[in-house]
Amino acid sequence: MNDQSDYRRALDFEASLTALQACSERRAWQVAFAAVIVAIGSVAALAVMMPFYRVVPLPIEVNKLTGEAQLIEVLDAKHVPLREIEDKHWVEVYVRTRERYDWGLLQMDYDRVLEMSDESVARAYRQIYSGPNALDQQLGASTQYRTRIVSTTLVPDEPGHAVVHLERTVRKNGIDTGEPAKRFVITLAFTYRPTVLVRERSAIENPFGFKVTAYSRDAEDTPPALHPGAGAGQ
Repeated sequence: MNDQSDYRRALDFEASLTALQACSERRAWQVAFAAVIVAIGSVAALAVMMPFYRVVPLPIEVNKLTGEAQLIEVLDAKHVPLREIEDKHWVEVYVRTRERYDWGLLQMDYDRVLEMSDESVARAYRQIYSGPNALDQQLGASTQYRTRIVSTTLVPDEPGHAVVHLERTVRKNGIDTGEPAKRFVITLAFTYRPTVLVRERSAIENPFGFKVTAYSRDAEDTPPALHPGAGAGQ
């Protein structure tokens, strides 16, 4: 009698074990199926979001002298008109050429500034290098003015006007003097006067006839005043 009871309990235990195993297998298949569904959903969501994905770079420039960090604007060709880029290019070429002082490049810079200046601005610029107090007589061959354009802004609603923030450092015999950098605000007016009959060299250096018609340079803490040719290159 006891043998039959033990046999019956053994059968019940085996049946329970088989049922538990079957239940565990069903649960495993359900989990696997759910994982597959989640994976497919993730791939589909990624595929839908990809067209809207965009990396936005945030380039930061650190001033070596002051340690000041500045966020650099990223050019977007779809939002910045080509003419605006051209205007800023020629404004910066003119300002950089006019404001630097390097004995080896002095004659080239002098000629180019005159070429890109209106007559009234050119007349005022010539005065800087004329007479006993000429800039080249004061600085000589050992001094250099190094310039860095911090920003260039075209004046809104005033075509042909720009404001440039510039930083200048001084070197003696190729070595930094240690003097703090000076900052200036340059305000200028410009236009384009392309000519057909022009020397090849002039056409190469200034193909669109860029001309500065007014020029003013002030210390950064002084409000700029625009008038022809004043405050240039000193």
